[in-house]
Amino acid sequence: MRAMSRFWRVDKALKDSEGLGWIRERLGAYDWSKVDWISVRRGRSEKYAFRGVCKMPRSGGGYRINCNVSKHAAYPIYQYMRVSPLYRNPDGTWPEVPEDHKVGDLYVAARSIGESVQWKRLYRPLELRSEDEVLVFLVAHEAFHYLRKTKQVEGRHGEIEADAFALKTLEHYRGGSNFTKAPTHGRR
Repeated sequence: MRAMSRFWRVDKALKDSEGLGWIRERLGAYDWSKVDWISVRRGRSEKYAFRGVCKMPRSGGGYRINCNVSKHAAYPIYQYMRVSPLYRNPDGTWPEVPEDHKVGDLYVAARSIGESVQWKRLYRPLELRSEDEVLVFLVAHEAFHYLRKTKQVEGRHGEIEADAFALKTLEHYRGGSNFTKAPTHGRR
């Protein structure tokens, strides 16, 4: 297994972050041999409080995970994250929207001749109280993409599942949990 310290590229301003140290320790339990690097930077974006990407391998290289937290972010950060959608019932009605959730766009997909399925995107509120919480959530989210593609965690691969994984990981961090491997369940 690759030495974790060799491929972590961390901005000097973030190297002593409690949240980053916590998530790095938890991720150390996984196999990172197919990753070229995980970078965590403090950026200057005034538009995005944080953002990240897990780039798939190409041209013989490995996966590359890049995370960026803006120095302009004001905490706490409130945002909506996607969760499993609402599917229209066979009788044409819609299920009740969970409390504090927001409904998004309507989608329709054909199933078979004359049949279709309809769903609406669903979003739940997320509060990130500090830069440490953002780092835990963001790094866990991007790590999920790699871990799922390499079959180290179960579930489907997608943004909803990556957010669910990151949220579970954040809940462990908030609760002071000292788990070795992050939860493997994708959907809630």
